This record gives sequence, structure tokens and C-alpha cells, in this order.
Amino acid sequence: MNILRGSRVQKSSKRASAFTSSIGFDAPLSRHVVAINEAHMVSLLDSGAVGKKPGTACLRFLSSLPDELKMDPGSEDIHHSIEQQAVRAIGMEAAGYLNLGKSRNDQVATALRMEVRARLLKLVEEISVLESTLLRLGGRYGGLAFPGYTHLQRAQPVTVFHHLQSHFEALGEDVERLTQLYARVNLSPMGAAALAGTSVKVDRAKTASLLGFGGLVKNSMFAVSSRGFALEALACLELTMVDASKIAEELILWSSTEFGFIEMGDEYSATSSMMPQKKNPVAAETVRAKCGSVIGEATAAFAISKSLPNAYNLDLQEVTPHVWRAFDDTLASVSMLSGMLSSIKFVKRKLSEAVGDDLVNATELANELVRSNGVSFRQAHQIVGELVRAAVENGTTLHDAASVFLASISKKILGRAIKIDKARLGTVLDALKTLELIRSAGGANPRFTQRQVLEDEKRIEKAHIWIKNTQGQLDRSSKQLADRVNSYLKEVTA
Repeated sequence: MNILRGSRVQKSSKRASAFTSSIGFDAPLSRHVVAINEAHMVSLLDSGAVGKKPGTACLRFLSSLPDELKMDPGSEDIHHSIEQQAVRAIGMEAAGYLNLGKSRNDQVATALRMEVRARLLKLVEEISVLESTLLRLGGRYGGLAFPGYTHLQRAQPVTVFHHLQSHFEALGEDVERLTQLYARVNLSPMGAAALAGTSVKVDRAKTASLLGFGGLVKNSMFAVSSRGFALEALACLELTMVDASKIAEELILWSSTEFGFIEMGDEYSATSSMMPQKKNPVAAETVRAKCGSVIGEATAAFAISKSLPNAYNLDLQEVTPHVWRAFDDTLASVSMLSGMLSSIKFVKRKLSEAVGDDLVNATELANELVRSNGVSFRQAHQIVGELVRAAVENGTTLHDAASVFLASISKKILGRAIKIDKARLGTVLDALKTLELIRSAGGANPRFTQRQVLEDEKRIEKAHIWIKNTQGQLDRSSKQLADRVNSYLKEVTA
């Protein structure tokens, strides 16, 4: 019989116990569970619900535990394991008070929130590093003209900075989502007990403060059963990994012989076991694959959570390992991308060749026909389309095709021949000069770069301030809890 669970269930099965145990994935919760037990016991002592002798015995035991608890494979979970250790260390008379006024249900919900918030902080920090890496890379190569793509076909010229900054913007959205989520995660379920609350005198607000929470999950049933914070975290991780996978995919494409735009650092590459010429972008490929893994973890967690009757069910336990794996993969992937981006070198010759194909400037030629010849854009689009066809069929440049065929093609389409000055034609078909014609906010004009860098640096600094302030609040709460525990221990020894 399990003495910690009473006599209602007389028989046990090692096989069933092992099947339902969460001890294999509870390790990340151990430090939080110790803190939760300490804060709860302080609340019980403050209210007089537990006498000082057994209460301080419990606090002394809890404060003696190492930061990294050894998981007992025979335990149901981390909560059960700590209680068992307490009974062996200080006896049932004192240890029996540990669970007064609380349940594993509110404990696990609280510990999960504490670990998720810690990982959110770490992820925001890692994304900020990746954003800084993108800015540094843009500073080094940003002024180079770069072929922009749609449908993986060359579309219009941009700059290296503009392309990299598009990824920066996506990551900025990820940071905003994660910091907004943090506030919803950072609410305490403690005091909800199993589902109905408790008649034992506990101060939920005080316990929440000692554990660094910003408030309470108010309804006790919702407090123990909600995993919405975990599902929302998984959704945010999916979005972050989709953004990471896009970067990885481009690094893979750009490092191929067909593109040849970048040279990847050797430390993030591997050669073939058979083909000695190969330099495979294996780290980027793994990031791309892990995006699928994170999506799978999220899908599993959402499927587990659907259609559950209200309040706590053990099904919710199975959400936890999916959360850990998704965070692990996302943190590792974002960190790996920072390293990869720091290692790459853009091949200027290849970029020059790519934007030297003046077909990429066809849109600007159409715009110029509208500006200088008073034709509608659709008519200009049709004319330039015919010029492109002529260039392709004759194996020549768009510049040469326009010089030879513009008059005849425009007369066929408009009923009148139009001309364009050769110097002006050279301007609108030169990638860097074309970029300088862009006026719209957020466009790829290199003149916008410095202002955008300043804005991006402010966004990174804002994230750093948030991390510092948020971590500072957690540290202050942790110190406050330690001080309260020590004050009781000193009071007894005195």
C-alpha cells in the first residue's frame, strides 16, 4: 500500500505505475517543486495552519535538497518523490504536513508555468542574439544588390540588408508574441488545490508573490485544468520555427552550386562519405527538419487536450514532454542559426552576375514608360512583356531588346511609337540605380538602411530591457522566499 495515498486503493501494479509515471520527464520541474513547497509551507506557518516545529522541519528538509534532484524511478512523479524523501528524512509526523491545503494538481500546474516562463525568457534572449547577428551581417554585406525572388523566380532587385531585415521583422513578431504570452503564463494556480480550493488558511497572493508570479489564475477549476498557456507556447514555438526554417532553407539554397550566393562555414557543414567534393549544409538541414518536429509536438499536445472533461485529468500529464521537446528543439535551432549566419560569406561575384541580368529590372522599365510616356501601367506591362520575350528569344539583354524593339512593339500595342532616352534606359535597368528610385516606406532603397538599423537596434534594446526587468523580478522573489525560509529556521534555532 502507498502510505502517501491512503488506503482507498489496496493493490498496485509496477507495470501500471511505470506506465502512468511522469518521473521520466519531471526533472525540469524539480527546482520549481521545491520552491513551491517552501512558499506553501511559509504560507501555512504564517497563517498558523501548521505549528512551527513540524513546519520548520519541513523547511529545513526542503532547503537541504540539492539544485538537481535525483529522480527516483519508482516514484509516481516529482511531487511524490519529494514527499517520500521527506518522510524518510524527518518522519511522517512532520512531513505529513507538506501536502496540507495543496494537491499535485495545483503544484504541477504551477511548476509547469514556472518552467515555461523560464524557457520563454531564454528563447527571447536567443532570438535577440539571432536578430543582432542578422544586423551585423547586414552591416557587412548590406549594400550589395541582391536578386529578390517570388515563386523562386527572380523578381526585382533588393539589397542584402533588405532581405536579411525581412527575417529580422519576422523574428521581431516572434519576440512580441513570446513577451505577451509571458504575462498570461505568469499567473499562479497555487491554492486551487485539487479543483475546489481549500478550507486551510493559505494566502494565495502571498504564495504567488514568493514564487515570482504577477497574479493569480482565479477560478480554482480552471487553475488546475488549464494548459492553454502551454498550448499557446507551443503555437508560438511553431511560428518561431517556421521563421527559422525559412532562414535555414535559404541558406541551403544560397550555398548550392546553382545559386552560389554564400559560402557556409566549415563547422556547420559536412562532406560526403563517398563524394569528396561535397560540402553539405547539414546544420541548416537539421534546423529545417526540427521545424517539423516542433509542429508535431504541438499537434500532439493539442490532440491530447481536446475533449477532456473539466478539471484535472492525467491526460494533461502527457502534454508536458511535448512542451519540453519543442522548447529544446526551438532553442537549439535559433542558437544554431546565429552561429551559421556568423560563419557565412556572401560571394559578391555571384550576386553581381545575378543582378547583372537586367530582366530583373523589367518592372521598373514598365514604371518608367508610365512616367515618361503617359501610358497606363497595364499597357506598359504588355509592352515590357513583349520586350522580355524578344530578349529571351534573341539571347540578348533587356537593354538591347528595348533599344531595338521598343518603337515597333509600342506602335503595335498603342498605335504610336514611343522612345526612351538611352541614359535613362541605362538607369532603370541598373539594379543599384533602380533601388535608389524607390520611394515607398519600407522599400529596398539603400538610403533607408541607416534609419532602419537604428529602429532595429531599439527593438533589440527593448527586448534586452524586458529580459533584465523580468529576470530581476524573478530573482527578487526568489531572494524574498529564501529570506522568509531562513527567518523561520533562525527563529527555531534561536
